[in-house]
Amino acid sequence: MAKGDNRLKVLYVVDIFKKNSKQKSLDDKNRFLSANTLIQILHDEYELNADRKSIYSYIQSMEQYGFEFDKSKKGYYLVSCPDDENKKYAFETAELKMIADALTLSHFYPVKKTRQMIKKLEHLMPENGNSLQNNAIFLENVNKSENPSVVYNIDSVCQAIDEDKQIIFHYYNIKPELNSGNNRFITEYREENGQPKKYLQSPYSLIWKNDGYYLLTYDSAKKDMCTFRVDRMCDVIVLNGKDNDIENKPRDGHSFFSKINITEYSNTAFDMFGGEKTDISLRVKKNLAKVIVDKFGKNVSIYKDKFDDDYFLCSTKVQKSNMFYSWVSGFGNDIQITYPEDVRQDYIEYLKNILNGYQNLNELEEKSKK
Repeated sequence: MAKGDNRLKVLYVVDIFKKNSKQKSLDDKNRFLSANTLIQILHDEYELNADRKSIYSYIQSMEQYGFEFDKSKKGYYLVSCPDDENKKYAFETAELKMIADALTLSHFYPVKKTRQMIKKLEHLMPENGNSLQNNAIFLENVNKSENPSVVYNIDSVCQAIDEDKQIIFHYYNIKPELNSGNNRFITEYREENGQPKKYLQSPYSLIWKNDGYYLLTYDSAKKDMCTFRVDRMCDVIVLNGKDNDIENKPRDGHSFFSKINITEYSNTAFDMFGGEKTDISLRVKKNLAKVIVDKFGKNVSIYKDKFDDDYFLCSTKVQKSNMFYSWVSGFGNDIQITYPEDVRQDYIEYLKNILNGYQNLNELEEKSKK
């Protein structure tokens, strides 16, 4: 290089940043180059003098050209170059590990498909990245779906939504088989007239909640929204004019879904069981504030409790259901329903029914001993 040539000064600054980005990782706290450090390197390695104003001018010119920097009080770190599109959009090791963890812990995604996906993700790893196979060792301990068509279900649903078409599919439940001498859980299709029932639905939104994948649809016959577990759907077909046994129509329910905030619905539905949406007030122990934020977000209204400084009140919307009541009961007296009165009384009846169930069980056990 032609050391001492001031015309090349900005190019030398580019080289310094590139060398530093190859040697330092984004996780390295010492990766940033300050203006003083750049001045020193220019002097020691390239026999050039520069001041802080010039350094900031060079960095500003680089940004205008397309260079991207991570900035802090310590200085600058070169994240990507305009001539390096692959690097600019490449995954970082931490991002790939996060995706692999999400796949591993997702109940709806089958074990075999998870292993295949993790292998594909490994091909995107940086050269100095570690293996993602460590994620796979936890698969045997995760309750995963055994439905191999989940991926294709999602693809068909997305196609139907994009093309404004209806879908048909079969849907199954899980039931215990106890009469074979080999007691186990088995899958069973929902039937209609002795045959697996065909569900005709207009799909609108896929929601990932509580490690499950759910499909929100509009049912024309019920004139209402329905929720399905994607991993329990089978034989999903997009109606495109080739299915002679079912009339081919575009999606129904546009007006219905235009009035629904999908994000709000997801936040207020407990385990996607739905239910009647209502305003409620809860009396909550202060040490459970994080629980409230995790469940409802930070936009809930909160108030001071007039009886006890260890509690606070919060108001929000929920979809009233037994799943909501079971969530409340899990915290004992640390979360209490205070409003409205009908919901509070409904919750009390819910608790009474649980208690009666245990009393009946005790009576049955006592009778069996006689």
